[in-house]
Amino acid sequence: MPRRLHAGGRRGGHPHGRRPRRCDARGRRGGRRHLGGGGADGAPPPAAALTAADIRSLTYEQVKGTGLANRCPEVDVSKGSIPLSSGKAYKLVDMCLEPKTFLVEEEVGGKRGEVRKAFVDTKLMTRATYTLTGIEGTLRSEGDRVVFEEKEGIDYAATTVQLPGGERVPFLFTIKSLVASAQGGGQISTATEFGGPYKVPSYRTGGFLDPKGRGMVTGYDMAVGLPALEADGREGQSKLEKETNKKFDVTDGEIEMAINAIDASSGEIGGVFVAEQLTDTDMGAKQPHKVLVKGIFYARVVEA
Repeated sequence: MPRRLHAGGRRGGHPHGRRPRRCDARGRRGGRRHLGGGGADGAPPPAAALTAADIRSLTYEQVKGTGLANRCPEVDVSKGSIPLSSGKAYKLVDMCLEPKTFLVEEEVGGKRGEVRKAFVDTKLMTRATYTLTGIEGTLRSEGDRVVFEEKEGIDYAATTVQLPGGERVPFLFTIKSLVASAQGGGQISTATEFGGPYKVPSYRTGGFLDPKGRGMVTGYDMAVGLPALEADGREGQSKLEKETNKKFDVTDGEIEMAINAIDASSGEIGGVFVAEQLTDTDMGAKQPHKVLVKGIFYARVVEA
């Protein structure tokens, strides 16, 4: 690439022979400032476990810009059980799910040239806003089972990860309408494992417009400049059908939650979870990937 000519016709750096020092947005000299306390993947740096009491004791200024708002509390007691009477109504409140790992299924090549599907590690592209929190729902004992039904809360988070090849995959991490059950009715202990299905709404809603101005409930019916191809009725229509006819896809997900910590005095429970769901379909235009989300969760058992 040719070097830039300055107004005086000379090639090279600064007209006076010296390169100016870098200044920041406020005009101060110096190098590039480090923004935030997160790592390269946008996640907060690893830290010691925080209990619910620890988080409640922090002020806004202590939390601001640290990534702690994306953290779930943890239970520092690992033994015990919480009894559930069949004649009483219970709820799970303050439920929080914090992902630690995102794996996406894609085709990978083997040593002998074979192609197989496998879950691969990804790079998180979303800032520290991917934790689900404030979730609550009903908890009841039914014979030899304990059933939890999710009702409300911040139960979805738009998340994007990047595959090793550079492709970025958006999806809606959620547990909407979760119905999870566990064996061992009558109590919750460190041996309790919940599992069940949930719904995954579309990543985008009906008001979204694509780059050509097409949408599900608003926007153009077809891409401008392509009416002849679409009106063909045969090959042309099949090419544009998925891009033109937007739809709100609702898919199914599955989650398993294993409790490994209980504080019977406060009703707190904590553990790990694994959730499997589909990624975004671009409103029906793309084939989704399977995504595996692993992390920790926290909740409190209270009487309704």
